[in-house]
Amino acid sequence: MTPPRFGRRAALALALASLFTLVPARSASAAARVTTPPGTADPEYATRVRLHGAGFQSVKNGFGGIYVLFGTVSGAWRPSEGGASGADYAYVQDSETKDNHGYQRFVAFPGDPTAYAANGGTVKADGTWDATLVVPGAVFPAKGRDGSVRQVDCRKVQCGVITIGAHGVANAHNETFTPIDFATPATRHTAAPKSARPTPTPSKRATPTPATPAPSATTAAATTPEPSRSVAAAPVASDDTPASGSGRLAVIGGLALAVVLVVLSTLWLLRIRRRGLTTRPSGEK
Repeated sequence: MTPPRFGRRAALALALASLFTLVPARSASAAARVTTPPGTADPEYATRVRLHGAGFQSVKNGFGGIYVLFGTVSGAWRPSEGGASGADYAYVQDSETKDNHGYQRFVAFPGDPTAYAANGGTVKADGTWDATLVVPGAVFPAKGRDGSVRQVDCRKVQCGVITIGAHGVANAHNETFTPIDFATPATRHTAAPKSARPTPTPSKRATPTPATPAPSATTAAATTPEPSRSVAAAPVASDDTPASGSGRLAVIGGLALAVVLVVLSTLWLLRIRRRGLTTRPSGEK
């Protein structure tokens, strides 16, 4: 009778042990989460989103850490479950350097030999980390590790923040997906027209630019004849004035000369007649 009782107690102990060993793994996986207040991004402009991670596994002096990406997932996307980049999950490509464009972040484990390239800080011992991720907009091209490229429209598929193990190390505890919706925030609704104004502004400025030479050309054409006419009028008037004066003088001089000649002729004739009258009486005697 003793063996059966011992067998039942051993089986119960094994069941409880298996239960306790499974619970921490599930809770650790469920605890890993990313918060992105307010959880929305602008569909047309790039949005800088602040991220806070909690419940992640932190491995001291471990290799790698966490990749923080923005993209979309489908089906069994987790790398620990065989998910492949470009097929089961796609994200915005960025260089794996510290000074990239901000579309991809690397959060390193404390003491990681590649922590010098981390642009998202380190995973603290309590499993928390903070980083900033840039969301380019609702539409972006995604390139997988196999080189394939496809256009992702987050208005048609659910997009969000993806966390996976860095440097190709699959880590089921640190694989999460946090959805992000797209909507124009109220605080940016007034700022959007300001950023959109530069687009129509050049077209409006370009319209008067070609039109400006037209009036300037007509003005130049209008002002050019005016000085030429005034210059031409000046010599004509100056030429006519002396010409008319000299003509008048000539006429007056001619008339004066004629009067003088007439007077002289008249006097000469009168003198001759007087002499004739004087000589007649002397002839008669």
